[in-house]
Amino acid sequence: MKIRLSSTLLILLQFLCLYACVEPYDVTYNLNADLLTVEGFVTDQPGSPINISISRSLDKNYYAVPLKGCKVEVKAGDGNVIIYQEVTDGVYAPPSSFSGKEGQTYQLHFQTPDGKVYESSKEPLSTVPAIKKIYQQFDKNGILDKTGKRVIGSTVDVYVDFDDPKDIKNYYLWRWKRYEAQNICITCEGGLLNFYGGIGRCDKINARNPPTYDYQCNQSCWDVFYNDDVNILADDFTNGKSVEAQLIAKVPFHTYTGSLLEIEQVGISRDAYLYYKLLRDQNQTTGTLTDTPPAPIIGNIQNVNDPNDKVVGYFGAASSKIVNYWVDRSIYNGAILVPILGREANLEPSTGLRPPSYPCVMSKFRTPIRPQNWR
Repeated sequence: MKIRLSSTLLILLQFLCLYACVEPYDVTYNLNADLLTVEGFVTDQPGSPINISISRSLDKNYYAVPLKGCKVEVKAGDGNVIIYQEVTDGVYAPPSSFSGKEGQTYQLHFQTPDGKVYESSKEPLSTVPAIKKIYQQFDKNGILDKTGKRVIGSTVDVYVDFDDPKDIKNYYLWRWKRYEAQNICITCEGGLLNFYGGIGRCDKINARNPPTYDYQCNQSCWDVFYNDDVNILADDFTNGKSVEAQLIAKVPFHTYTGSLLEIEQVGISRDAYLYYKLLRDQNQTTGTLTDTPPAPIIGNIQNVNDPNDKVVGYFGAASSKIVNYWVDRSIYNGAILVPILGREANLEPSTGLRPPSYPCVMSKFRTPIRPQNWR
């Protein structure tokens, strides 16, 4: 028997009583409340990082500031201790050779620069089946405005099929990373791009209504996008069956050229599932993960000396299957395009040696390195 799922399966209301270890934390957003926030997994893929930050409130919104200088380690159930190093501000990674093992438990332990010590619950690393099939469908009216009535743009919707194992309780999380070719590397609002000592900066134009100019990259460049929704599934109604048409991503129609999607199918624990379900349920009322939730959600991490010290986020252990998929937009006609900048590019008019170009600066959201399997 096959089950067709177009989005995350809704769980029966009786599951609400299971939130004993995951709870929302009511915070008055107009106060300057700082919250320690931790996110990350040990997976069976090498080098999975852990992010530690301080979420600071400003105008009823929270902004993450990386927490530098923590001492971070993960304790395995077999007694091994894996030391994590800070690879960039607030991002801590294990040795590149380390990957988690199925059936093993893992516990996060870290100390902040001010001497506070935190640890997570012990998380089991569960198995996850392989993705059996990936495919796409064109949706001309895929992106709507906030009213849900006006069409903003078209999408290519990407789905996966997989076989859920028999007689095993499984919980799934899907994440993705998307690469798009980008030829604009800097925007100067009300100014012109100039270089001083090899460093580029935007010089303001003294005018009543100065223009905003976009400047092209001086090398190949790709923007990197990440999912901002919570996509989870519990196999209550699919145990041992084939799951079809699990929606993974709605890829905007920026252009008729292709896009590379890195899909990660993750097998998570029951407690991790309950955390993400509560997060998803809040986001249904606020929008996406980038919107301010009604209340920060406390996960499985606590201050070992102060139970009243609330920690937002979750540390988990998970099996992971990663597959790259080429999103072919060239096979469709009549798409409503959504510019990658959110608007059409406005290039500075060419005069003599101007305009200059700008390098593709490596960051979490941009790379000059050609993605593997890019066509």
